[in-house]
Amino acid sequence: LRLVGGGGRCAGRVEVKHGGEWGSVCIFDFDFEDRWATVVCRQLGCGRVAKASPYAPFGQGSGRIWLQPFFCRGTEDALQECPHFGWGEHFCGHERDVGVICTDGVELRLAGGGSPCAGRVEVKLQGRWGSVGDDSWDMEDAEVVCQQLGCGSAAGAYFVLDRFDPGDGPVNMAMVDCRGFEATLWDCEIRGWGPYNISFHDFDTAVVCTGFSRLVGGDGACAGQLEVRQGRAWLGVCEDQVDAKAAQVVCRELGCGPVLSIPSSGRFGAASGSLWDGGFQCHGTEPLLSACARRPPRGRGCSGPGSVICSPYTSFRLENGSSACSGRVEVELRGTWGSVCASEWDLPDAHVLCRHLGCGSALGVSPGGSFGSGEGPLRPDAFGCSGSERHPGECPVTVLGKPPCAPGNAAAVKCSGKGRRWRCPRQPCQRRPCVPAGSRRVRLVGSSGRCAGLVEVYWSGGWSSVCQEGWDVRDAAVVCRELGCGTALEAASSARFGAGTGPLWPYAPECSGSEEALWQC
Repeated sequence: LRLVGGGGRCAGRVEVKHGGEWGSVCIFDFDFEDRWATVVCRQLGCGRVAKASPYAPFGQGSGRIWLQPFFCRGTEDALQECPHFGWGEHFCGHERDVGVICTDGVELRLAGGGSPCAGRVEVKLQGRWGSVGDDSWDMEDAEVVCQQLGCGSAAGAYFVLDRFDPGDGPVNMAMVDCRGFEATLWDCEIRGWGPYNISFHDFDTAVVCTGFSRLVGGDGACAGQLEVRQGRAWLGVCEDQVDAKAAQVVCRELGCGPVLSIPSSGRFGAASGSLWDGGFQCHGTEPLLSACARRPPRGRGCSGPGSVICSPYTSFRLENGSSACSGRVEVELRGTWGSVCASEWDLPDAHVLCRHLGCGSALGVSPGGSFGSGEGPLRPDAFGCSGSERHPGECPVTVLGKPPCAPGNAAAVKCSGKGRRWRCPRQPCQRRPCVPAGSRRVRLVGSSGRCAGLVEVYWSGGWSSVCQEGWDVRDAAVVCRELGCGTALEAASSARFGAGTGPLWPYAPECSGSEEALWQC
């Protein structure tokens, strides 16, 4: 048994050898459950069935038709064990020569994104790489791609024109519908198998995954040697390739707080494996390290692995007080809010927190439990701030001994600044539309490139222009960041690129300029 014409041993037209001569296999009464294909893939050791067809998908054979199997159970060890009319006996022609693609005959990758965990989704079919087209591509589809490639979870699902350069090859797969838990992309419902040799690539898909970088060897996920994924392997990054901007991106990607330090080589021991010869050119605002531009390979030796220490604390707040500038001290640690123990909390710690919250200076440290104990955990962390730090996460922290903290002994602070509270001029609750994540798309049109033009958002099944009123460079900065187009040079007027052709988007974004996407404003 063999497969021919598919670019490899696990894809192609099914042929069997009988009496020293190769011939094809045809099916007239098509087995809709593809049980014959299950037998073929298992017999060849090529995994499971990805796609099967009885309509000569890999061309018609020119020799004998040896078999016409029917009603295979799928448990047979060889195709000839299925019921058939006899060798050379058939009632169908070469136009029904069967073909199959087994899972070991199709490959998946992300291309054009500068890393193996970000870029255009491509599938290798019949020996040639091609894109995946889908006008309803969403996070469930992207999650399957990231998990299959060993790249962690999906951070974003995109149409390629919104984020990366389009491919110039065929569309090898189209109309994919995943539920998010499938082991491979071909386990999802796929309504279009190519290759389709077309020039239309507007719905080519792209993915950014979160599992490209990690910190190892430290105390927790927010400190240690920086490693990046190359294929299935983790490689260390040379210390002179890890600068402050790259470290900022790493801390953001890992869900940690701000960068505390970039220690010298050896802080976390020797490299645990091989070292990568490349580096990154980050702006510091990228959501993922894989989104940074690449530096060329090194031309000299590497002194040792680079390391990063991030604060594990992502946010601070004061709760249960009379204003936003007084209350119980709470800290967010990897998504969970909890109170800080009062036993070692002092005035320098309070000064740093008040300044960080925009609340002036600390008036005093209230007795523990003055504003309640809160519902979250009581953290046994002792901050050792000097008072000059910009952020409490920059202060050295030690863990209190046992017993770590008396129940209810939560730190409390009163700052000099006024509480940041506002009275809304109208009812704050309003009906807002629900927009699927896969539809949150932005593009620039009317210019010669993808990084300048009239701003349009995908809305209610079509593209809508954004009203010029109130549009400023902060809004433009977010669009440029979302599209991977660097920093905004100007927020041009509508006359610059002409009038839009679709309806106006019914919302006016008010961005601070730090958001990663327009929909976050």
